[in-house]
Amino acid sequence: MLLDYLCDTKRHLICTPYSVENLHKMAKELNISRAWFHKGKFGLSHYDIPKTRIKEISEKCTLVSSTSIVRIIRDSLKNKT
Repeated sequence: MLLDYLCDTKRHLICTPYSVENLHKMAKELNISRAWFHKGKFGLSHYDIPKTRIKEISEKCTLVSSTSIVRIIRDSLKNKT
């Protein structure tokens, strides 16, 4: 399955289709350590982009708003119930 990478200007990184499993797959594809994973409150899990790799990883992503990232995660969680 092909993942689409999405990030915001605050270094938050997710992928679509969204799932924690896909987040870890994305991190592996981008060679991002699991230490950058944030199990967010209310299921808002994401990765942060390491500061030293912002330019490199951002170029592989579609830039979206922080609000869009939260909406994508919440919509995904709603669809699982």
